[in-house]
Amino acid sequence: MTVQSSTQQAVILIEDTGSLRAHERAKALSARVGFPVYEVNPQKAKHKFEQSQWQLVFTSQGLSLRLSSEPTWSDIRVDFASAALQYRKQHGGGRNEAIAKAIGIKGKESLTVLDCTAGMGTDSFVMASVGAKVTMLERNPIISALLEDALIRLEEAGESILAQLSLESIDALEYLSKPTSTKADVIYLDPMFPHKKKSALVKKEMQAFQMLLGPDQDSEQLLGAAIAYGPKRIVVKRPAAAPELKNMQTLSPTMSIRSKKHRLDVYIL
Repeated sequence: MTVQSSTQQAVILIEDTGSLRAHERAKALSARVGFPVYEVNPQKAKHKFEQSQWQLVFTSQGLSLRLSSEPTWSDIRVDFASAALQYRKQHGGGRNEAIAKAIGIKGKESLTVLDCTAGMGTDSFVMASVGAKVTMLERNPIISALLEDALIRLEEAGESILAQLSLESIDALEYLSKPTSTKADVIYLDPMFPHKKKSALVKKEMQAFQMLLGPDQDSEQLLGAAIAYGPKRIVVKRPAAAPELKNMQTLSPTMSIRSKKHRLDVYIL
């Protein structure tokens, strides 16, 4: 993925113009990622910056993503405190969930997990909610900004799960190649899988990320790097009917955990 080509027309918009904090955070984000900052009047048309496909907007609810090419879409926002995620945390099966079984968390044991393809952070949140300490890795600056904002809102709300989640804005291949004295127990991979057609069945978040990131080009290399990193296990999320992800070590999954839509391939090393 070439970040330059996918985000060169991105802008940062301040819609919550009366908030000093929004201005400060927009300025800091701009300094980090290089996107220009503009103030907008929320009473006027949302998509004033039609020339900018990717719009990171500071609203009163936090940081959101808008696409000028999709004016009918609602804002895209990572929200770990959403009703859907909170319900799943409380009623989703806990350590009996497929993903909990796949990462191998049991009893009072605590695991460290590297989520190398964090995306919207949903799987990271679920793993953290069952007791794992999860480091989210995200190389795309737009997605990383949305995740960072979600963590800030967790902190402001005093949510205890924040202690289980952290974020690194870095390419996973670079992260995995760094020498470290303490390795994560589990590496979790959920590579982008192409959807053949635009459909209401494909969530707008997934459609947006596919446009933003482009086709997957390095998932096999990423799995190879994960194996070389040497964790206790690797979990690869795949569509139910998708082939196993290839790797240079020609390693096959130790087992697979299946659901209607997905399959979790588990490599125990």
